[in-house]
Amino acid sequence: MKGSAIIHSIHITHHAGTSLCSQMSKFGPTPGFACMGKGKNNATVEHPWPSEEAIQSSHLGSVGKTPSYNETGAWVKFWRSYFHFTSSEYTGFGDLHRTNWEYENLVSMIVMRDPLERFLAGGKCGGFQARIGNDPTEDTQDTYWEYANSDCADNYALRVLANESLCVQGEDTSVACLESAKKLLSRFTFILDQTCLSDSMVALGYALNLTITTSSFEGRLHKQHTPSLRDRFGNDTLYEHVKRRFRRDIELYEWSKKRSIVVCDN
Repeated sequence: MKGSAIIHSIHITHHAGTSLCSQMSKFGPTPGFACMGKGKNNATVEHPWPSEEAIQSSHLGSVGKTPSYNETGAWVKFWRSYFHFTSSEYTGFGDLHRTNWEYENLVSMIVMRDPLERFLAGGKCGGFQARIGNDPTEDTQDTYWEYANSDCADNYALRVLANESLCVQGEDTSVACLESAKKLLSRFTFILDQTCLSDSMVALGYALNLTITTSSFEGRLHKQHTPSLRDRFGNDTLYEHVKRRFRRDIELYEWSKKRSIVVCDN
């Protein structure tokens, strides 16, 4: 892909990062490891990688780590000479407010996901995946309660996007914490709602002059669950508890989906 701008995705874990990387790698060079780091097969057309000397002399951070405000221009210029699309992944506080997201050659994007759906998704944090790989059952309710009250699951996306590392406090998370994340999202170029991710990717392609179709993007990683979220929890008390504890994360998602490149049908 020609041009001087780089597309950078803020990937909150379990927010379709693998699918985005796979799709965007079709249009030009990307980092070999999940679009955010050096892979096994580098120095190729698809996945070039700068020499260690070049990285050290640049005095810039990794491609998978967003730069400071004053470093943004240099960061974009350096990494754009290798890649058209990059990503950085976060499972905790991202310290993202310090980057110059308004920089003219930085196209930023993020996929937002329903916090309750993400809570049930595979790859659960804190080692819980090995214990509760599937939706709750009578046998796993106790473990799901433990997971619901864990620090790692607490307002998952909000913790990444907030302006303070310790502002997420379960049900007691402040409005100020929520508003800081909204302010950050409003600075990104594109917000995509995972609920209708295929349609959102088509719209993104149209905006960036890339050919993306629903048939080429849709895959096994984004199944639509027939049962409602409440039914999947299998326990109304647990469901309502998670809703209360993650209420600020839910508010953030509800706010963001109205600003998505495609507003999904409910």
